[in-house]
Amino acid sequence: MFESPKASYFNINLPDTIKKNCMPNVSFTRREQEVVVLLAKGMTRDEIAAKLFVSAETVKMHTKNLYKKLKAKNKIDALIKAKMI
Repeated sequence: MFESPKASYFNINLPDTIKKNCMPNVSFTRREQEVVVLLAKGMTRDEIAAKLFVSAETVKMHTKNLYKKLKAKNKIDALIKAKMI
């Protein structure tokens, strides 16, 4: 059975200059920040929805917004790029 990577897996240490150049003007809403943290902890859409008292569709919308802002293709890509901010 596949297990989601934990938040510690994404502990990437990059110089600040690289971070600034990779994602210069990306900002998240408070809710998007909450969602990305919970995604990094390996939680599913349904688990995140229950924790934040919203529907799974709302979590899906926040996740899509994150992907768009980060120009990410998937969850792993989004988490790596989010860590650079």
